Amino acid sequence: MPVIILAIVVTLLSACSEKPHDARLTRVAELTDSIPEDALALLDSIDASTLSDADRHYFDFLTVKASDKAYISHTSDSLILDVIDYYRGKDLYPEALYYGGRVYSDLGDYPTSLEYFHRSLDLLPSDTENLELRNRVLSQTGRLLSSLSLYKEAVRYINSSLEIDRHFQDTTRIIYDLQLLGSTYIRAEQYKKADSVIVESLKLSGGRDMPYDIAQSKMYRAVAKFYLNQIDSALILIRNMPDLVDPLIRDGALGRASTIYLGAGILDTAYMYSLELVSHPDYLHKEIGYQNLLSPELRSFIHPDSLDQYISNYQDILARYYDENENLAVISEQNLYNYRLHELGKEKAEKANETLKLWIIAAAFVIIAMIVVILLLKIKNKNNIIELHRSLENINRLKQELSRHNESQSGHSAPNDSTDNPTSPLSQKRTEAELREQLRQELLSLYEKGEETPEVPEPIINSDIYQTLKKFIDEGSPIQDKHLWEELELTVTECSPRFKTNLNLLTSGKLTSLDLHTALLIKCGFKPSEMTILFGRSNGAIISRRETLGLKALDKKTGVKVIDGIIRLL
Repeated sequence: MPVIILAIVVTLLSACSEKPHDARLTRVAELTDSIPEDALALLDSIDASTLSDADRHYFDFLTVKASDKAYISHTSDSLILDVIDYYRGKDLYPEALYYGGRVYSDLGDYPTSLEYFHRSLDLLPSDTENLELRNRVLSQTGRLLSSLSLYKEAVRYINSSLEIDRHFQDTTRIIYDLQLLGSTYIRAEQYKKADSVIVESLKLSGGRDMPYDIAQSKMYRAVAKFYLNQIDSALILIRNMPDLVDPLIRDGALGRASTIYLGAGILDTAYMYSLELVSHPDYLHKEIGYQNLLSPELRSFIHPDSLDQYISNYQDILARYYDENENLAVISEQNLYNYRLHELGKEKAEKANETLKLWIIAAAFVIIAMIVVILLLKIKNKNNIIELHRSLENINRLKQELSRHNESQSGHSAPNDSTDNPTSPLSQKRTEAELREQLRQELLSLYEKGEETPEVPEPIINSDIYQTLKKFIDEGSPIQDKHLWEELELTVTECSPRFKTNLNLLTSGKLTSLDLHTALLIKCGFKPSEMTILFGRSNGAIISRRETLGLKALDKKTGVKVIDGIIRLL
């Protein structure tokens, strides 16, 4: 019986202890907020089947998050459901719930989306340490409620989000949330409030490089001015607006512009914009286009042979519109919203009653854990011994590499380390770390002494692959054929047979294909500006890749020039 209890406790402790994530996933997490496209590319280079269970779920979580950050619409809930189930009770659970809401919002399942947003907020009270996440959930909940015509509730959530924006003095997020609040007031036909809010967003946008956002704010203000019967102001604000806003919302700008020009009596422009709208696939924008085209003012612009077809098309769109937007749907959503709030309150009460039970279980768990702590330490020591034996092969390879390097520097052979006493596992582990660090320091020393970086070998410059890449640079074409990378690696290896081996030793075996490609181009002497063409990425992305390679190779942040010099020395 004691043995069974011990086994259970050991299993529980192992499950509860959180190990560091795979370094590649840590890098993905860093890129997700700033360059989500690069994060997705790095995820694509990782074979998820080789990851531990914890890292595999983190991989899935980052996939959903990076896709959302890159504005890629979610088309399935299978991945996020597994992520939510895994992180239940863990630190990432509130954020997993948030992305559950984002996924179901994209899928059009708004009740489920609201449920996940509310569950996330329930774990993120107003005094939470994770205010940034609470801010995102509040803003997205407000956006969803606004689209469901629940304006009063939407305004409450958006204002709560704005409070956090102002707490962090995050001007960009303040502008976005003010735009959302302004559009919500327009939907609610509170045009004076909408105008006031949009004016504030425009003042904050002044002097910032935000052309699309400024144009969008002006568009909202034009609508507010129009319905406030300030037609001249609306016309000034809406002029050329469909060509100024983000292409993703061009149809919305066309609809608003056609309505304003029609109301102002500028019929030729209203007709032009309305005609463009009815040719687009989205039926909501078609509805606005046909409504304006079939108005008494614009009917004279329509050829008699087309009039019947326009009327028939408009009837079909209206039938679909009313099927999906009856008042009963709004009432149902309101009832559902109230029910969810009630349900969450009930869950809070039930959780409070369970707290005492959880404390009792936790106390029992701690007592048992204290009894077996000495045994666990012994087991841990045995596991360390096993892991140290697995590193012996890497140690030998590192010794050989250092011996070869020392011989080339001193002119005589380094002492043979094969007679070192291998019986002390702890000593072996220190030796491995010291050897790798010594190799790094030797390379850094060569670089810092100011010795000239070796020229690119003539065989590389004269190779077909080098000339091909130069032609790509002249034409501004990126490398798309993976066989070209293989040919480049073969060419470099012929000149520097241990290039890839040395790089693997420096990075502790964490070298990815993306790292290798970057190193190959550096070894061949290609400039960063040329690498941006060959990779088809921005200069910032290339700098990030070189910094990542430097961090892996030298185990610390260094300038990109340092890692370039080290790689050329290999």
